[in-house]
Amino acid sequence: MMQEIPGSEPVNNETGQQRSSATPVPEQIAGISEHVSDLYNQFRESRHYSKLQDAKQQMKEYIKDNPVESVLYSLGAGVVLGFILHKKR
Repeated sequence: MMQEIPGSEPVNNETGQQRSSATPVPEQIAGISEHVSDLYNQFRESRHYSKLQDAKQQMKEYIKDNPVESVLYSLGAGVVLGFILHKKR
């Protein structure tokens, strides 16, 4: 059994016949999608997710309180990554 992704409107092909813009999705992919969605929802309910949200809030507050230092830290991190990832010619 195939599931369809709903499209906006039917589309005319080169011969002028209408064809559906919905793309069929195999059941295996639909099952994987559902499984990934379930895992994501479990993660959102876990304590790890709340810890990440707390860290995000603390980071936002730090950046608001120390904007110059934040820019300098990000600039330094960019320079270091640039040196590490730079390809030698």
